[in-house]
Amino acid sequence: MGEERELTAPKIILIIAMLFMLAEGVMYFYLSDVAFTGDSLLILFGILNLVFIFLIFISLDLVGTGPVKIPYFWWLMLIIGVLLIVFSYLIADFWGYAYLIASLGFAGLAGVAPYLTGSLVLLAVIIEIMPKLKDMKASKTFALFGIGFAIWDSVFIFIPGFATQIAMVNAVFGIILAIVLLILVLDLIDIKIPFTWWVLLTIAFVIWMWVSPFAVYINLTNYMLTLTFYPVVGWGGLFLMISFVLMLLDK
Repeated sequence: MGEERELTAPKIILIIAMLFMLAEGVMYFYLSDVAFTGDSLLILFGILNLVFIFLIFISLDLVGTGPVKIPYFWWLMLIIGVLLIVFSYLIADFWGYAYLIASLGFAGLAGVAPYLTGSLVLLAVIIEIMPKLKDMKASKTFALFGIGFAIWDSVFIFIPGFATQIAMVNAVFGIILAIVLLILVLDLIDIKIPFTWWVLLTIAFVIWMWVSPFAVYINLTNYMLTLTFYPVVGWGGLFLMISFVLMLLDK
């Protein structure tokens, strides 16, 4: 029988982060094409993403890798997360490709929101050290991040001032559901709704399908009209879905 390897909550988050890092690396290869930016330096960032994936995969010790061993250290993940954040800043903000990246993602191509991969890796580090600070399951901790982003997505829909009525209705429902979920996670009052996987999944799905996409669309439209792009928009539903995965795995 093979050696059993413990799959902790931070490792699960890092596995999800690796998938997005792969998509981000592919996106950088796409963006380097003359049809998009023609910037060949983006190929280097794509290769570095693949290198980081290799380092994380080996350090997680998910499968036997023979003589190739890299110990798992939270500070190594911290360094990778910070570097990914720096890459996002250079590419999205310093070079001004944020709108193009968001457009790729909204079109269902290999677009990954700027700062997302680095944020996921850094949140895995936070989840790693949280037990030392507060006795709370990782699924609840990550749900709190998701709630914060869901509220931001909902509020953001109103900020530019040109949202459609359906978008504003969805945003109001998003705020209500996020507050309900916050009450359940922190057990603030008894509202006769259990904090179970199906409740979390339902709220996460609604935010993911009908709130976060509107926030991304409003952000893109706002850039076309004002040349102002907000980098952290549309993450609420995704983070709540990740929290749901952690909850299913009892983490």
